[in-house]
Amino acid sequence: MPGTDRTGLAGPLRRALAEAGWLPSGDAGPAPAGQAFRGDAAEPVVGVDLGGTKLHAVLYDPAGHRLLDRVERTDPRGGTAVTSQIAQLVASLTAAAGGAGRPSRVAVGCPGAPDPATGAVGHAPNIPGWDRMNVPADLEARLGTRPLVHNDANLAAWGEHVWQPGGGGDLAFVAVGTGVGLGLVLGGRMYAGSRGLAGEMADLPFGADPFDPANLVHGPLEQQVSGSGIERRYHELTGRRCPAPEVFAAAAGGDPAAAQVLDELGRLLALALRAVRAIVDPATFVLGGGIGSRPETLAATRRWLTVTEGESLQVRTSTFGARAAVAGALAAAVAA
Repeated sequence: MPGTDRTGLAGPLRRALAEAGWLPSGDAGPAPAGQAFRGDAAEPVVGVDLGGTKLHAVLYDPAGHRLLDRVERTDPRGGTAVTSQIAQLVASLTAAAGGAGRPSRVAVGCPGAPDPATGAVGHAPNIPGWDRMNVPADLEARLGTRPLVHNDANLAAWGEHVWQPGGGGDLAFVAVGTGVGLGLVLGGRMYAGSRGLAGEMADLPFGADPFDPANLVHGPLEQQVSGSGIERRYHELTGRRCPAPEVFAAAAGGDPAAAQVLDELGRLLALALRAVRAIVDPATFVLGGGIGSRPETLAATRRWLTVTEGESLQVRTSTFGARAAVAGALAAAVAA
């Protein structure tokens, strides 16, 4: 995807993101007053972030210079129930903005690997049925416009690349939460590979036995570097079951087992970043997701990188936090 603004909305949208607290106020850029929109550029743009449990959609209304957003629980039935849910959410936002028609620029981020040839989305077990349907075509029939559909980590990487002043350079976004994923911006474009599988770092062959059939669905690295991996490892060490946020809290309170779990998390993430660096050598790594964006995760990862790499790898946490994918979806819609 070229990093161009085809609508004239990038500047006003950047300011809206800053005014809404998504970006530091110093990153707002020029004021939108007097912005001369071209052609259909005055129409709203919509970004959608679809997860296994949560659906987040944001509409930028250039007429009112405002962001409207909605969050719903993802329909667990998957398939056309989810594409229908997305279409209804977009319609609801459009109506709230006072629009009579439908936005012509919509971008959707989702887990897994969208196939550019078939439209199916593989490697997304939490969205059942999307691996057996043409997702963009089904959404087009419901939305009245052909949406862009990208992997959510790729869109998160794109948002970090586009909205950061002078961001430039190749960038890798490592999302750690319920699972683990990787988004790449190389040469100023999102890079997904020939079949959309680039960045499926859950399949990296360390952290757990890559030949164990139990690790073939979620991937060996994801078995350890994820919320469930943290919970499982803490249980192995203590016999107690605690959700990942409680393990982080226990580590802050001086629990040695919890501290060990976070140290092991940092070690595995450092290995994963080194593996990515060996293949594509990005200028910057960004850690995101509910676990990756935590300062404790960044600190543990940096400790292990210092052991092996000194200061050679530039690693930071996400600017947008949980909004990274939807911010990237808005950036993709503007450039469409």
